Amino acid sequence: MARFLAVLKPREPVEPRDLILGLDPLLQTLEAEVDHRTPAHLSAMLRSDSDNLRLQFFADVQAKANGPVLELVLMSREAMGRGAPLTLERFERLLETAVTTMTALDVVFRSDRDGPLPDAA
Repeated sequence: MARFLAVLKPREPVEPRDLILGLDPLLQTLEAEVDHRTPAHLSAMLRSDSDNLRLQFFADVQAKANGPVLELVLMSREAMGRGAPLTLERFERLLETAVTTMTALDVVFRSDRDGPLPDAA
């Protein structure tokens, strides 16, 4: 099962609920079907370009000592043993879209670049 994680940190103080609300342009661009939404969590389904691969998208606000961060997770049933190329391609596109639609956030961690989990610090 493929799983890619990114952590985005606001440049300015922000209310946690505003991080989830700020996902709306990203969701619209990705044509995501939202399953569940709370002030601190969102889950949605995305279709891959091949339509054979269903992708699950999760967004969670995590409280940290220096303020909340937004964790974005993209998962699929694609095998990670081969690097999950279809899921990785969609993850990269998701991050490119996030950077352009949520300009007040910086990507501080990417599991495809930085390892499977962010540092606990």
